[in-house]
Amino acid sequence: MSTTTPTTASALPQQRPEEGGPPVLVGADGSDCGLRAVRWAAEEAARRGAPLRIVHASSNLGRRGVAGASAPELPQARGITAQAYTVARHTAPTVAASTDVVGGDPVTALLRAAEDAQLVVLGISTTGAADEMVLASVAQKVAARSPRPVVVVPRQRGAAGGTRPHVAVLGLGDPGDDEPVAVFAAQEAMRSGMPLTVLHSKDGAGWTADADAWTERFPDLRASHQRLAHATGGGVLAAACPTPLLSLSVGHGGLLHRPLDGLHRWLMRHCTSTMAFLPSVHRMTGRESREEVGAVG
Repeated sequence: MSTTTPTTASALPQQRPEEGGPPVLVGADGSDCGLRAVRWAAEEAARRGAPLRIVHASSNLGRRGVAGASAPELPQARGITAQAYTVARHTAPTVAASTDVVGGDPVTALLRAAEDAQLVVLGISTTGAADEMVLASVAQKVAARSPRPVVVVPRQRGAAGGTRPHVAVLGLGDPGDDEPVAVFAAQEAMRSGMPLTVLHSKDGAGWTADADAWTERFPDLRASHQRLAHATGGGVLAAACPTPLLSLSVGHGGLLHRPLDGLHRWLMRHCTSTMAFLPSVHRMTGRESREEVGAVG
């Protein structure tokens, strides 16, 4: 089931994105953290000149009510997207926004929607408790399998980074994964008018390991380079946070149904800064992504 209406019929008029390339996709679940993700996504869509697509997915929406009526949860789902739409419009009034209410598993729905997006944004409300992510959250599963970059916005816990530099961490995945992280982080820093700190966890190869090559590729970027002394969760947080955005590869994992590895799961549970997970260039091709979505579903 899929509907495309930003709110209840008596409120806002229907909105569809204007021409502007693939949308920024954000998942909405009605939580405060989810609304933080909507605000971040709306601001990012404005920076990119892209439309915004707000999706709420729930397995309960696949059920039918009495005598074939719509699922009784549908009004609540539409209320969630209506609230998210309102937040997005207040945050970035010039951004063309649309909403979708989708029945089915949220992970599967978001992965399918990600195929047509340029970026996925999700909220996560973990507090660092040891048992919180025994069963992986939607954000963790989507970040591990998405064919597009996934930005995870945490619930507000302390300083958000303010005017501190954006941070990119290289060397946490396969060597070939450093370039997408570097390019994404550089572009995000320049869009935001912020400097970038590049943390190198190991000796790399190619232009990403050469400070002069960075300057040649991104002459308008204010970038500094540091060695990451300890490529552990605590080491990354100590060197990088707080920051407005921490960019890194999705790391090592399996193939189908791959999880995040231990380091990335730990970071997702404990990091208080917004994080961007870049998909592996070798393990997340379009074909592989479609196979995974089918397997998950």
